[in-house]
Amino acid sequence: MQDIYWMGLIAMAIVMIVLTHTIQVWIWALAFVLMSALPDINDAVYFALVTYTTLGYGDITIADELRTFCSMAAVTGLLSFGLSAAFLVEILTRFMPKKL
Repeated sequence: MQDIYWMGLIAMAIVMIVLTHTIQVWIWALAFVLMSALPDINDAVYFALVTYTTLGYGDITIADELRTFCSMAAVTGLLSFGLSAAFLVEILTRFMPKKL
């Protein structure tokens, strides 16, 4: 019974992390649309997600004067993924029961 509790806690933490990353990508996408950097929300979400994850396909590009701003999406993605990993490790080490 206790194993189900820990699995539920970890699952809830993962869902919250994914939700947080999704919100951040949408914020970047909305910023790109509001700045008229990209024509529509579909391209903006796609570009924001590819940039945030530092995948960088290059099929959608941005104006030269906005490159520095867009690179900040990649920086926040890297930092957010690092913090998410640290958060999950902390949950696992602090709340999981010690088993030998």
